Amino acid sequence: MVGDHTAPALLRLVQRFNAGARFNLVQDTGGRIWPLYNTRSVPTSGIDGVPVVFFHGFGNDGYTWFPLFALLGSNRELVSLDLPGFGRHQPKEEDPFTPSWYASVCSNLVRELSIRWGQPPILVGKSMGGMIAGMVAAEIPDLCRALVLIAPSGIESPRVSEFWREYKNGTNVLLPSTEAEWERMVKMLYQAPRRIPGFVRRTALRTINRDRSRLETIFRSLLAEGYDPLGERLHRIKCPVTVVWGQEDRVMDPSGIERFRESLSSVDEKLISDCGHSPTSEALLETRNAILNVFSRYG
Repeated sequence: MVGDHTAPALLRLVQRFNAGARFNLVQDTGGRIWPLYNTRSVPTSGIDGVPVVFFHGFGNDGYTWFPLFALLGSNRELVSLDLPGFGRHQPKEEDPFTPSWYASVCSNLVRELSIRWGQPPILVGKSMGGMIAGMVAAEIPDLCRALVLIAPSGIESPRVSEFWREYKNGTNVLLPSTEAEWERMVKMLYQAPRRIPGFVRRTALRTINRDRSRLETIFRSLLAEGYDPLGERLHRIKCPVTVVWGQEDRVMDPSGIERFRESLSSVDEKLISDCGHSPTSEALLETRNAILNVFSRYG
């Protein structure tokens, strides 16, 4: 019988195989070593599409994008990364984990990849990764071809979400320690009831409890610059922006899209009905279509 320690590794192996992704280590322009997962570019027309870099959310890693990789075609290179402190990216003792710091080190990586590709990539980010991707686009606007933000954090929305109300009362729903707290998190993240295999739940809880101190430090540091670090920088973004948001998002309230309308001359919006904070799993095909639309317009 496959046990809890073997089953998650097998699942991840299958996910990576289906995505056509391989593991690499890349050194950026600042000397940092990044764990990356990239597809082999197999152009069907002899011309590669614009490459894409994906930024994951809090508590995830580069694997979170593999279901999308399998649906986005093979005429361009797709790269997902493990952000510092997550997945295989072991942090350094001096890493401060603030939004500006994440934006700075990720900008170094995008610079390096742009040099290798000979062109700026499209950036895609979800939740925390959306905040970071947006801040990278603001920091190095000439090295971002287009930007796709999925339920981005770092935006002080006009309405306060259920998650932030609970957080301000002392509960971080995203860091469960028990089975009951796990179920509470799942209900917060998804609009529809979600069945998650027991071995996935048990493995995730063990990992969270093992890394709790670091994860709590990262989360607090992400708030060191307030609740609006991306919102304050939206006016510096020069590339085309697409925002994808679940209308029932209880973590990052979708009223945040109003901030984009106020700060940008134009923004493409995709609001998904009956969807919570995870359009990449609850509405995978609609999210895929929004990204493919960006590909068709900007490379």
